[in-house]
Amino acid sequence: MKKTTGVLGLVVVVAAACTAGAWYTGKQLPDVLNQAVAQANAQLKLSAGDVTLELASVESHLYSSTVHYRIKANNLMVGEELRSFELGFVDRVEHGPLPWSRVKALKLMPVMAYSNYALEKDAVTADWFAASGDVPPIYGHNSLGYDGSTDGTFIMPPMELTESGQSLVKFSGLNVQATGTRNAEQVTFSGNSANVNFNLVDQSGAPVKIALKDLSLVGTMSKAASGFYFGKTNMALGEVSVATGAQQNVLLMKGLEQNSQSEANGAKLSGTVAYKVADINVDGQPVGSSEMLWSLKNLDMDALQALAAWHQSRLPEFQAAAAKGEVFPSLPMTEAEKTQVYGNVQQVLAAKPQIALENFSFKTANGESRFSLSVDLAKPASLELPPADLYKQMIAQVQGSLQLSKPMIGDLAVLQARLAGQSDAQVLSTQASQAGEMVGMMAVQSQMATVQGNDIVTRLHYVDGMVDFNGQKLTVEQFASLIMANLGAVRPSEG
Repeated sequence: MKKTTGVLGLVVVVAAACTAGAWYTGKQLPDVLNQAVAQANAQLKLSAGDVTLELASVESHLYSSTVHYRIKANNLMVGEELRSFELGFVDRVEHGPLPWSRVKALKLMPVMAYSNYALEKDAVTADWFAASGDVPPIYGHNSLGYDGSTDGTFIMPPMELTESGQSLVKFSGLNVQATGTRNAEQVTFSGNSANVNFNLVDQSGAPVKIALKDLSLVGTMSKAASGFYFGKTNMALGEVSVATGAQQNVLLMKGLEQNSQSEANGAKLSGTVAYKVADINVDGQPVGSSEMLWSLKNLDMDALQALAAWHQSRLPEFQAAAAKGEVFPSLPMTEAEKTQVYGNVQQVLAAKPQIALENFSFKTANGESRFSLSVDLAKPASLELPPADLYKQMIAQVQGSLQLSKPMIGDLAVLQARLAGQSDAQVLSTQASQAGEMVGMMAVQSQMATVQGNDIVTRLHYVDGMVDFNGQKLTVEQFASLIMANLGAVRPSEG
């Protein structure tokens, strides 16, 4: 009897503690939610244009709360149109310390709250719900620890968009797991999706079929004082296939990767983005593989953040200009605005940033070609100098190198011949040997390159107003004349 009484007493104590904890969570939740919304909007301001998150309502009860959010997007470029829309989310929050959903999953570590959020169905999202079989197209779960940490799952269920009984898009779904420390100072995530298929038509009415398989992503990021995130993110696709035209010619790529890494050194940002395609195939014919590596160095984050805020304030005008095809629109500015923007641009340039395509390579069975280009920038005396003087002061250095493999050119010539129906081995061998030699001969005669063994090589180095082009010392004007003369030589005659 004493044991039974003791057990019942323990149950009463635990129940009382849980009730007290749930009551405490209910009282604290509005402040926590407001803080989370403010942090989310700070990140959206940096990266997502005119998009804001609003806390629409909070209905608190003893053991749970119901929260409604609104995501508002204004003047976003969707395709070729500027669009504004709102999305509603409902979040059923279970209060800690022991939310029932976690108890059922045998997760007994006390937490402050457990969130169950989902996209709401309305006129904007009705078609999405139809595609997902009336399952919320976006939903997930997230636990909030008493230390401010988070652990959650973001889910998009399988969906299929149809038109006139035909499948246009079929998506297997997406699952992303993410964790974060207090205030999202450190964030980790990983996710995967099995496949997505598109059945479309081109402008001529021919079918276009695109299939993506085995998507995965993983990342580890840390937030700097500026609000920007730094770290590593990796994304991979096992396979991408594109079938086009009446004959449904197929481009097949396997082993696609995008790996990015960034770091902050004081107020300066540096980073790299690497791309890789392990295997490229066209209509069953092997083509090769490719890699690309971009790097950014010495970017002033404070100045970039200020410019991003200004860009945000003029976003509708930039988007309207982009819709007209204007890459660098000339916007009217007040003198104060002009002084601020020009000052921020000068601050970016004073950090001596470098933008580089460190490597772009393409490899076939018998050869590999490479290209690299880097540009170092500097702060000019004024941004209102005449263009020639401005560019001379702003561009501190340019280095470039192109190495074309003659055997690789031969491999591509053979591929083109095979795709055209040629199968004679002797003809293919002749085309392979002649193609690379012909390109090399034309490059040497035009003074655009030199031949070194099996490679056609071009090198360029610009500094202090002079260009070193394959060993020739030229002024910028002389270099431009050389390039234009050769472009004129290869331009097809009219008539």
